[in-house]
Parts: sequence; structure tokens; C-alpha cells
Amino acid sequence: MRALRHLALALMLAATPALAQNLRIGIQSPPSTLDPHWLLNLSNTGALRNIYDTLVARDAGMQLRPGLAESWRVVDDTTWEFRLRPGVRFHDGAPLTSADVAASFQRVPNVPGNPNPYTIYLAGVTGVEVVDDLTFRIRTTGPSPILLTNLTQIFIIPRSVAAKGNAEFNSGEAAIGTGPFRVASWSTNAPLAMRRNDAWWGGRVPWETASLVPIPNDSARIAALLAGDVEFINNVPLQDAPRIQADRRFSLFAGPSIYAVNIYPDVERPNPPGVDAGGANPFADTRIRRALSLALNRDGIARQIMEGFADPTDLAAPPFIFGSIPDRPVPAQDLNAARALLAEAGFPQGFGVNLFCSPNRTPRICQAVAAAWTRVGVRTTVEVVPQATFLTRRNRREYGVFLSVFGSLTGETSYLLGSQLHSVGTVPGLGTLNFTGLGTQATDALIQRARATLDDTERARQLRALMQQVADENLIIGVGLLRSVNAGTANLATRARADEEVLAVEIAPR
Repeated sequence: MRALRHLALALMLAATPALAQNLRIGIQSPPSTLDPHWLLNLSNTGALRNIYDTLVARDAGMQLRPGLAESWRVVDDTTWEFRLRPGVRFHDGAPLTSADVAASFQRVPNVPGNPNPYTIYLAGVTGVEVVDDLTFRIRTTGPSPILLTNLTQIFIIPRSVAAKGNAEFNSGEAAIGTGPFRVASWSTNAPLAMRRNDAWWGGRVPWETASLVPIPNDSARIAALLAGDVEFINNVPLQDAPRIQADRRFSLFAGPSIYAVNIYPDVERPNPPGVDAGGANPFADTRIRRALSLALNRDGIARQIMEGFADPTDLAAPPFIFGSIPDRPVPAQDLNAARALLAEAGFPQGFGVNLFCSPNRTPRICQAVAAAWTRVGVRTTVEVVPQATFLTRRNRREYGVFLSVFGSLTGETSYLLGSQLHSVGTVPGLGTLNFTGLGTQATDALIQRARATLDDTERARQLRALMQQVADENLIIGVGLLRSVNAGTANLATRARADEEVLAVEIAPR
């Protein structure tokens, strides 16, 4: 690994991409692991997709396309057959075979201590049957129309490292994929240095080396781009976007995003943490949740707080993805109606809450929400939880109400509904992100039915009905949809991805 560390240092010291043929990307949130099956979140998947591939891929607009699998077919209601691309090799030179796929699938649910596993994407999958080196069959418990969509999130690794743990991947020993770049060096909060995979099946990789440089501070990330320390940055601070756009030395790359800012009230426990309501849980009452929604000025948040780089909505997922509601009107702020609903529900004097907030792009939104709620009598303080502990505390259900960003990573609402609306612990892989006590037998059955409906038109209708319920009952309170906003030097060309991932192979010199 000493040689790899020397390479990483050379990448960081390179003065220009022309000399080093290196693309330096300043990223807001660095990956926390090189293990492709550990801790599902954007920071990890966005970085690791530069190294690992999936059977099915998606383009910048979330449309599916062949990945490592060149073709597939439905054999029967419980069987899909896939054909791998011939000639694909892992970074260590080993050929990709069906046995590697089987080992990857088997590993996903068996990574010990995983704080946010990828198992939601294998819900309903019972196993992988190897037919021959390039042919395999995926067995499911029933019809699985969303299988292809889910497979865009399952990274394939060689079976030779499938038994390795998180530590071996993070050291680089097991971090072997088939992607456009191979790992040169990485450590926590240090740049992820990568070298071009000249044998990549996807075509020519435009950069000899690429590095993902962690720059969490917004001002520092902008400064690094302006100073030439990096050639590209993600998550442009919205207040700086007009300045970048007007500077001919740079280009702004913006587009729709699958990420929504949502509020998650605990609807289950009698006295949830951070709620001061005399031992009661006001969030269990639909009227209270509706009052909280009506108190919000979504247009103002999108226009003023988000500098116009957001779209107001009360939906928990973007209206443009499969199974969402494309034409739902945005509720107008109505403070009097909110106060009336609070009084009707037995809280004419309001109550107190501590709004727990992720630090990732949401603190200013949290402050706006707190101010709006306080105006109607819900006395709200904001606690911004450090990113390192936000998910851990959320998983332990230490929040009575929290605000965070959620991405519909599959491009279909079945992901949100299956992970957050379905009851916990009743069906393997479902309810894995349900931290607010949602779920009834009736809604669980509807979610399972939709996930098993093969006809796209009928499945979309069922999913829209469930999304309507979530919005109408404010089970998850949507605030707004973010936009994907990146920037780079004027000699670069790319398209902002709706999933907000930054793939170095998709950034090209003009």
C-alpha cells in the first residue's frame, strides 16, 4: 500500500489535469467505507459506483439500461434469468462469472453490524441459481416487477473477497470491482484516489486518475474550485450558484433531483423523545400533523432559503418518478387553519418539540420550519446532530421528530413506501427505514400487493394511492425537492444526475 499512498500524494500535488490527466473532484460528504454492502447512503453509493458495477445500471435521468448483465427475461412468476456480458474482468484480472453474482447477493444480508444495510433491495429474493459461467437465475417469493430497479443498487464483487469484512475492504485489500476506476488509496476523511481501469467494459475512461477530495465546508469547496485546487465540485452552495453561473471560467451543472426534504414525526410511542406535551404524543393525531404541514411556507423555503434551487411540495418523493403524483398542488401556508386544528385536537396552547436535524443541506430549512411551527404555538427548538451520529441515533429511535433528506434511489416510490411506510420486522427487507412507527396490516398488504403487480399501469395506480395516503395524512411531511447542482471548470462537460451521484467517468473534457 506504500506505493498507493505515494500515488495518492502525487494526485493531490498535481497542478493541472492536463499534466497529470487527473480529475480532482471536491465532494461535500466523503465515503465512510469502501465496502459496497455497508451503510447505504448517498455518500457511499455515489463514491463506490466509480469502482464497482451493478447488473442493471441507470442513466442521469434514472432510466434503466444494461450493466454487467447484457440481457434478462422473466421465466415464470418466481424466476428471472440473466445473461452476463462476456469478457468482463475484475480489477485483479479475474473474469466475472455467475458465481460472483451469487456470492455478492449472499453477502449483502450477512455483513455483521451493518448500520444501514442494502437488504431492502433484495426483499423477496430467495437465492441465485448458477446455470453456467455467464447465465444465472434469480429466484423470488413471487412476482417481482421492481427487481430490475432494485438491482441498480447491488454492487457486484468477486467471490474471492465475499467472505472478507468491512476492515479488509476499507484497507483496500478487498476493494475489487469491475468499474471504470480501481482504488489507489483511501482512508477516512482523506481523498479517495483512483486509477483508470483500462479494461473497463463500458468504454474509454477519460481520466488516467481521479480523486474525490473531501471538502465538507461549503465556502472552502467553492474556494477550492476558484483557486484551481479542484476542477469539479458537487453540492454547490446555493447562495454561490449565481456567481458561478456568471463566471465564464466555470460551468454550472443543475438538474432535477430525486432527493426530498422530509419531516418524520413519531406516530407510535406515547411519549417520544424531545416532545413536551404533558406525556402525550400529539403526532399520533392526524389533525396535529396537518397543522404542522399547513404552518409551512414551502414556496418561501424554496425561493428564499434554497435560492430557487428547490421545488415546493408536500410529497415525500419527487412527482416525476414512477408511482408518484405528478400534479398534486402545493398546500398554501395557512396559519389560522393550523392554529384551529391544534385547538381542535386539544392543544390550544400548543406544545414544545425539539426538531432533530441532519447537518446535510438542511439546517437553514430546519430553522425556517421551527420558526413557522412556533408561530402557530408549537414551540420548536432545533438540534443539528453531527453527521457521524445522526443515523446511529435515528436507528435507535432517539428522535420524536426529525428532518432529513431522503432519496428515492430506485426511481420508484415502492422504495420509499416499502422501507418507510411498511411495518418493521414483519417481512424481511421491508420497513428497514421505518423509524417513526408507521405501518398497519392494511397498508402493509397494499404495499406488498403493489410490489408484486407486474402490470406497470396498475402498479403505478396502486403506488399513487399509497403516496396519496402518506401526503393526505401527513405521515411523512414533505417540505420540498432539492435540485442537483454541481460546478466545474469551463473546459468540462457533464450532466447533473438526478440521483446526485458524481461519476468521474461521466465528466469529460470538452
